[in-house]
Amino acid sequence: MSQNYSYSGCVYFDTNIISMVVEHPELYRPLFNFLFENHLCIAFSDALLVELSQATRKHDKFNTFFTILPSAKIKSFEAVIEEEVKSYPKMRTDILLLRPTNSEFGRQTITSWLSSDKIEEPRRNQQLYTKNIKQQLEYVKSNFPPSNQGKYNIEQAEIFAWMVTVQWLKRSYPDFMKKLNDNRRLLKAEAFPSIQLFAYYVYYKYYLDNRQPKELSDFGDLFHLFYFPYCTLIILERNMYSILNQIKSRCKVLDGVEVNNVDFFSNNQFLRG
Repeated sequence: MSQNYSYSGCVYFDTNIISMVVEHPELYRPLFNFLFENHLCIAFSDALLVELSQATRKHDKFNTFFTILPSAKIKSFEAVIEEEVKSYPKMRTDILLLRPTNSEFGRQTITSWLSSDKIEEPRRNQQLYTKNIKQQLEYVKSNFPPSNQGKYNIEQAEIFAWMVTVQWLKRSYPDFMKKLNDNRRLLKAEAFPSIQLFAYYVYYKYYLDNRQPKELSDFGDLFHLFYFPYCTLIILERNMYSILNQIKSRCKVLDGVEVNNVDFFSNNQFLRG
């Protein structure tokens, strides 16, 4: 099904969606047509590859998925944030794609790559970041009390997102924050949509819903969030979809991004593809 064409945008599927698609090969043709006609490609990140690597019985099916459908490796989330820093106070406009699948893996199939030592570095990095994120969020929560009614509310979400953005930049880009000096209170947090969406999602899931992550692995979904503001379409499992739709209805961080779930594959727009 391979054809040459340029990509004008990215589609991001979470692990559950890809796992569903590979079990229904009849979806490949309409999905390919949809992507081709809309000049889109499927974006995959290190975080996604780490998750896919754990489903060893499906590696061959994942290889078929990425071989048949237009797809491309995207930059690390650290690179995306760094580009936001360099673009400040303007919005980041760099492309998200790093390289097409074929140039990333060469003659090596996705199957062999997912089970090779190459997956260990992104896995270790994710484990390290997970611990750091957990510590950071615990620090923020200790300095971010609930409202006067004793509960966190919607009105506090924007303040929380700004606070997390500042803390992230202070820790990762101290020189950048020093340049702002006394103007850091005027920081345009909206220029960092990757961190903003991360913060909003954490607030809506763990503060408003009063949930507690049971294990470090519960933070796995967070590593996908940094890319979503730069995608054309994201298709997710229902829980994440629900939370992001709440955020999208109240915040601008996902403006221009279509958020969907598995129902996408049964709607008329997709079937016409």
